[in-house]
This record gives sequence, C-alpha cells and structure tokens, in this order.
Amino acid sequence: MNKLANEIESCKVPRESVRLWWLGQAGFAFKSHAGRIIYLDPYLSDAVERLHGFKRLSLAPIMAEEVLADMVVFTHEHADHMDPDSLPLIARRNPDCRFAGPVGCHNGLTRAGIIADRRIVLESNQKYDLGAVVIHTAQADHGDFSATALMLVLDFKGVRVLVTGDTSWRSALIKPLSKLKPDVVLPVINGVFGNMNHVDAAMMIKDLRPRIAIPCHYWTFAEQGAGDPAGFIHACRTLCPEVQALLLKPGEGLQVKSGTA
Repeated sequence: MNKLANEIESCKVPRESVRLWWLGQAGFAFKSHAGRIIYLDPYLSDAVERLHGFKRLSLAPIMAEEVLADMVVFTHEHADHMDPDSLPLIARRNPDCRFAGPVGCHNGLTRAGIIADRRIVLESNQKYDLGAVVIHTAQADHGDFSATALMLVLDFKGVRVLVTGDTSWRSALIKPLSKLKPDVVLPVINGVFGNMNHVDAAMMIKDLRPRIAIPCHYWTFAEQGAGDPAGFIHACRTLCPEVQALLLKPGEGLQVKSGTA
C-alpha cells in the first residue's frame, strides 16, 4: 500500500480535532475523530495534460486506486479539481462514498457513472449537515471560467476549514463564511485564470484571521501561473503575524485541534 494511503487509513485522530493532508494542486484529504475520510478536489492523474496539454510537474502523493473515502467534495467542475480519470476509480473502489459539488459538476459525475443516489448538489449560501461533515457554501468568483464555483467551510464538529476553491478575492462574497470564524483557511494563490494571487490571498487572511493558513493551487502546471508560496508566507507575516501561515509538501499531514479544546 502507498505510504500516504496507509497513513490516512491507520491514523487515529483525537477528539475535537481533524487531520488534513495536502494532495498537491487544490486537493486535500481530511480525517475526523470518528474515522470518516473526506477528499476535497483530488487531482491524482494526468487528465489535464490529456485534455489541455498542461504537463503535470509534481507527482500525486497517492493513486486514485488506493483512495478510501466516505465522501468526495468538489468546489467546481474543472479537471484539476474534479479529475475525470480518477473519479471513476474512486467511485468503484468506494461503493458507499457520496459525491458533493455544485450543479456544474453534474455532467462530470454522469460521465463517471455516479448515480443520482450518490450525489449531493451544493448551492450557494446554504448549510448541509452530511453526518461526516457540515458544509457551508458561498458563491465564488471564478470569472467566466465557472458560473457555479463555490467557496466552502467544512465544519468537523469544532474545527472549521475554509476552502476558497478557484476564485478572485471578493470580501462581499466570502462574508457569510467569515462569520463562521474558520480555524484554517486554504487559499488558492496562482494568480491567473480568474484566481487570486499570493498578495490577494494574504489580504484575505488578514481579514479572516484564522489560526492557520495553508496556500494551495500552485506549481502543478507551468501554465497555471507562477504562484509564490514563499511570498504568501512573507505577506502573511507582515499583514497578520498572529496567523500561523505554513507550507505543506504533497502528502504531508497536519493535525488541527479545536481552538476551544
């Protein structure tokens, strides 16, 4: 078994905590105290090169065939977030897994052979109690690239993780999620295709004031923009030094304890 797959399966998460792993690009895996495993926007193949000619520059830390998941959540339908080559493999290996995403993901889920009973359609400015996690949604601003893209807060019963997905920095749009006072924020920083750059992301972190900020969506493809993770860390230390801004390497995990625990 792959090292990361084994780590996710075997790790025990304390009460009032969640463990997260960065999968590269905008992908993360989460495990709760109850042992439920949730994947977010896992891009684990070379589908983007096959479809668009963007060569993958950093390897995925886990293969789709080894993913064990109770739920897979998507912020939007693009192939580097809803991977068309990995999705059918994950669905077949995890017959009880459910798949949640905005309506723009409908065609991709259909092509992957995922029946309606396994789908959850997420709409903006809503709350969904899905058992393993409570999901709060807000509309993202991904320009003309995706009309239904979402920003999310994943609430793991005490630890709240804000996921920007692909979006520009729009304080008005994120305001409903900021009221939830997220513990962790995972911003995109690549700065092209309608997305915020590292300075925009640091300004967002200054407004949100989470305990932890971890950038993502950089260095997977040359064509996706430069992305400056070191610049993000520096900007956060300048603008909001009380926030723990840090970098993870693909496959690296972090345990987050509730701020009230």
